[in-house]
Amino acid sequence: MTALNLSNKAKVFEETFISPFHKPTKGDALKVLDSIRSCHPESSGWVEINGFVEQLPDGSWRAVRHHAKYR
Repeated sequence: MTALNLSNKAKVFEETFISPFHKPTKGDALKVLDSIRSCHPESSGWVEINGFVEQLPDGSWRAVRHHAKYR
C-alpha cells in the first residue's frame, strides 16, 4: 500500500509500461525497473499498482510497471 493519501486526489493517467529494453539477466531488468520507479516517484503523484520483471522466450528479461498518476 502506498503512503500517498489519495482521498483528495484525482487519477489523471494510468498505464502498464513495458520496457522496450530487453536485458540479459534478471538483475539487469530489476535495475531498469528501479530506474522507471525513480522517474515516476510517489512525491510527484505516481502510484505503483504492480511492478515486476519477466523472462521472455528468448531468455532475456524486461521490466513491467503498472502505475497511475494522481493530482
